[in-house]
Amino acid sequence: MTDAHRRLPVDHRQTDAQVGGGGDFEDVAASAAALRERILANPTGRAAYERAGKEIERHQACLAKVRKLRALAQATVAEAMGMDQSEISRLERRTDLLLSTLRRFVNATGGELHLVASFPDGDVELLVGSSPFEGPGAQPLLDA
Repeated sequence: MTDAHRRLPVDHRQTDAQVGGGGDFEDVAASAAALRERILANPTGRAAYERAGKEIERHQACLAKVRKLRALAQATVAEAMGMDQSEISRLERRTDLLLSTLRRFVNATGGELHLVASFPDGDVELLVGSSPFEGPGAQPLLDA
């Protein structure tokens, strides 16, 4: 495979939001870094920053932590997923897996998977593997 085939496509067209202007990524990143440094320089700001970090960590978990927080053994999750315990052990150590497998794991531990993409102007729940017209209260995004 040549380098030309490995390169990502670049879309040079501008969206409506870009036509109005906007800062460069480097400028925004530098501003964010400067703001972070100012917050950390202040003892009150540092304490608030650390509390926020701990709160974020409370809401993040690897698969093994999810299973343990739900007080489930690997064998129990394996049975619910139709797998062997050793497969669950390997699954919990993986860094890359199919969304369908992740969904099955979350369902087996009593949850429901929602995939959210975060953008600077807001979050969007991605409907991967399902139709936007499924489910209660679903509305078409565009009028036909």
